Amino acid sequence: MMIGIFNKTEITVHLAQEYLDFPMVSRSLARRILSNIDKFKVVFLDFENIETIGQGFADEIFRVFKNKHPEISVIPLNTNEEIDFMIKRATNTKF
Repeated sequence: MMIGIFNKTEITVHLAQEYLDFPMVSRSLARRILSNIDKFKVVFLDFENIETIGQGFADEIFRVFKNKHPEISVIPLNTNEEIDFMIKRATNTKF
């Protein structure tokens, strides 16, 4: 019996944005994207084709969620300068 094989997932943010038909700016959209990911240990957020995210969106994912779930790694992929800025602002760190 192999436990923990499926401990990673990837969320393609532009697909969520297209489905929800709204830019990724609010905390409520961040919570919708993160729903049910507490079953994973590593979550990749792919920001390909996303131009920007809102401060509330970034804060909800990269500070609030991370503080509630320190055992889960949330790793942004394919970011641009604007998205990096919002993530850094939310976490108050540099990568």
